[in-house]
Amino acid sequence: MTPRHFLFRLRRLGLNFAWLRSHTVHRRRIRTELGYGAFLSYSGDRDRQWLPHLQRIIERQSRPWYKPPRIRVFLDDSGVSIGPQLWKKIEAGLSRSEWLVVMASPEAKASAWVDREIEWWLTNRSVDSILLVVSGGQLVWDEQRGDWNPELSTALPTRLSGRFEQQPVWKTVDLRHRDDGAELLPDVDSVALGIASVVRGLPEDDLKSEGMRDTRRNLRTARITAVILGLLLLITSTVSVIALVQRAEATRQRDHAVAQQLISQSSFLATRDPFGARLKALAAWRIDPTPESHLAVLNAAVNPETGLLAHSWPVGSVAYSPDGRTIASGGGDGIVRLWDATTQQKVGAPFIGHNRGISSVAFGPGGRTLASAGADGTVRLWNVADRRQIGDAFNPHSGMINSVAFSPDGGTLVTVGDHDSGAAVRMWDVAAHRQIGKPLGDRASFVDAVAFSPDGRTFATGDTDGVQLWDADSRVRLGKKMGAHGISVTSVAFSGDGRTIAAAGYDGSVRLWNTSTRTPAGKPFTAMGRSAYSVGFSPDGAVFAAAYSDGSVQLWNVPQHSPVGAPLTGHTGPIEDMAFSPDGRTLATAGGDSTVRLWNVRAQRQTGPSIDTGKLSTPAVSPNGRTLAAARSDGTMRFWNVAARRQIGGPLDFGGSDLNPTVAFSPDSTVLATANSYGTKSEVRLWEVRTRRQVGELVHGHTIDVPALAFSPDGRTLATSAEGSLRLWNLATHRQTGALPGAGSPNIAFSPDSRTLATSTADHTVALWDAGTHRRVGETQPGHTADIKAVVFSPDGTLIATASRDNTVRLWSVATRKQVGEPLTGHLSGVISVAFSPDGKALVTGSMDQTIRLWDVATRRQIGEPLQGHSGTVTGTVFDPGGRTIISWGEDELVRLWGVDATVDPVRSLCAWAKGAFTADRWRAYVPPGPAHRPLCPKSGAD
Repeated sequence: MTPRHFLFRLRRLGLNFAWLRSHTVHRRRIRTELGYGAFLSYSGDRDRQWLPHLQRIIERQSRPWYKPPRIRVFLDDSGVSIGPQLWKKIEAGLSRSEWLVVMASPEAKASAWVDREIEWWLTNRSVDSILLVVSGGQLVWDEQRGDWNPELSTALPTRLSGRFEQQPVWKTVDLRHRDDGAELLPDVDSVALGIASVVRGLPEDDLKSEGMRDTRRNLRTARITAVILGLLLLITSTVSVIALVQRAEATRQRDHAVAQQLISQSSFLATRDPFGARLKALAAWRIDPTPESHLAVLNAAVNPETGLLAHSWPVGSVAYSPDGRTIASGGGDGIVRLWDATTQQKVGAPFIGHNRGISSVAFGPGGRTLASAGADGTVRLWNVADRRQIGDAFNPHSGMINSVAFSPDGGTLVTVGDHDSGAAVRMWDVAAHRQIGKPLGDRASFVDAVAFSPDGRTFATGDTDGVQLWDADSRVRLGKKMGAHGISVTSVAFSGDGRTIAAAGYDGSVRLWNTSTRTPAGKPFTAMGRSAYSVGFSPDGAVFAAAYSDGSVQLWNVPQHSPVGAPLTGHTGPIEDMAFSPDGRTLATAGGDSTVRLWNVRAQRQTGPSIDTGKLSTPAVSPNGRTLAAARSDGTMRFWNVAARRQIGGPLDFGGSDLNPTVAFSPDSTVLATANSYGTKSEVRLWEVRTRRQVGELVHGHTIDVPALAFSPDGRTLATSAEGSLRLWNLATHRQTGALPGAGSPNIAFSPDSRTLATSTADHTVALWDAGTHRRVGETQPGHTADIKAVVFSPDGTLIATASRDNTVRLWSVATRKQVGEPLTGHLSGVISVAFSPDGKALVTGSMDQTIRLWDVATRRQIGEPLQGHSGTVTGTVFDPGGRTIISWGEDELVRLWGVDATVDPVRSLCAWAKGAFTADRWRAYVPPGPAHRPLCPKSGAD
């Protein structure tokens, strides 16, 4: 662009601005010079109160809201401000007005302002454009005189006398009662209509008609406007709703993606950071409560490993504080660290003083003092609160100190080690910080372990020759050593009641002795091919744990002398030390792999001792979970109290010669049915459980066994299967009520409403039967490729679960007879038993692979690791009525109970475990940005 063109455009722009300014000023002047239809002249406070209302009524009278007033009214009280130029402004209003409306009243008659306004009007306008409105007093026209009556016209301004040639138009203000009747008010609408009629020159009736037309037009316009506004509002609302829906969907997708990420991370961290794994799983559930996130919570809750404390050096020792809140660990770097037992985070500064690796740590009874021993031959006492060393180090040995132990009252400390500078056992006065007497033991002994009895009267030491008991007061030996047959003792521990002492050896065995008689308590607990490095009793003394050189930990049942479940595995190096938490729920293990691992002792593990049912037995558990009945091939039945694990009463002789008798409990657990062969026929007998008396007999009439019995849930019917048919019996009359030809099956299940029967078929499907009409009503689709070994309905009756020798469990819809989702796979051999949990959310299965597995019904995926403990095929599994315990039995002739509390309410289980550690700060540390913080636990639980 050339400079000339630029100047031309600039000049044009200036002209446009000038035109716009001129046009705006012109419009403003036109607006300012608009005239008034009427000028209201008045005087007195009475008229001043209601005339502004009159002004508004006249100006708004039946006009469209979008148009200016038909009549503008000048009122000095509203349109003109008081000031020195008042008259000039009033005069200007008079000059632009068409009518002068005089509010006639005694006050106006006496007002100089009203008189002046009338004078101006008579001088500059015609008297015919004056309208009189009587607001007070009266006006009287004298026809004879042709003028106002001066005596009677008390409202007439004097200057208007003699001015009218004939009687003018005038109006008197009517008064009406207020709604509450308390006061008389001017009829403003009537006055406004009268003034508007005169000013516009229209009869009042026409003006009213016009008002009605305007009102209708206004209403019509208002309706149209309302419709338009409504449509606009609807469009705006729709757009807003769409935006909100889109935003909500975007948020949902983001939260779902974050939850999926948390689920994957939880699975990955299960053995690396169990605390983080549990928090992430719970956060995923709170963010996106789907079946997948619920399964993640389940897996986190049942995972036996509950924590991992990472070190940079191998860990030689671990100990719990007496209150269970703190864990102390000593590493090969000579540093002692404290950890929060719940969050698995380091607490405060470490204890630094040893110049070689830590071999042993022990808390004093109150938890305020910690003792540490190291390969540097020293023992140090630490104040746990301020992290400072208490006094000088004890220097009992020139070589390594292997173990230390406080007496229960905290007054004495015992240290054991090698023999470089004398005997290996020394006792110390903790308060005086000095050695008590001379060293104990032999110079030739290499003492590796020490432990005080719970009452503090004795302590035990373990060396290369066995276990020696000592009197703590006299410091003398108590009897001879409890020999381990030349096997070096690596660890010793007293049971909670002090009656038993356990010693672990390099040969992999753990031996128990009675402390009173110093005689062996049963045979050694052996684990071949590995050394036992540490041993410890649970607080209740029911089990002990042994840690081994291969990095595994095995729990052992003391009364039954048998392992409890499968070994705990996770360490990649030998376990040097271990300790139970004071409540017995957690086991801490210190490993050569530079980690301390925390294990949930009760998660999915066998609870209490097993029940030995004997050879060739067929167990059955009562529906209330209290009684176990086991029928033997010799025609006898024995009963056990499940909770107490003890046999109750004598055997029940039900006769018969069947090698595989069949038994079933009634729904109310009061009646037991037994099926067995009696000579040339098979019979089903009914027994009262409490009294062991026979209460009925169903003569089956067959010469072969009855492989299956099933009570209907309503307790009215018993179904029996034999010779290819299924028979139904009335339990009140003990008579047969019908038969289902072709329904004979070793597997029978009633639906929860007792209306439908399910039986397995030879072609690996399930047939459904109407229990009332005895007719076949359907069959599941093909799926299994081998015999079905168990059939069960879900508690709500909508699903059927089948277990098969093809290693799978399948779920079927009762309504459609179609398979629901993919089969449940994981067992390594045929599945023999299956049962639903009471709430229908979980399944338990038993298999020929000797394992028990838990399954989440919603996702059809396994929960946690398999439960291992049976040494033969698991032939039966059921949940107790509360769903917190699984009862299993198998070919090893043992009935085992497994604690599965966490599967009932995994969220509550995790929150109880966290003890308030799942805080908002933890959320921010473990959850990716995006989803807002949500409390992970109820107020009463945590967070």
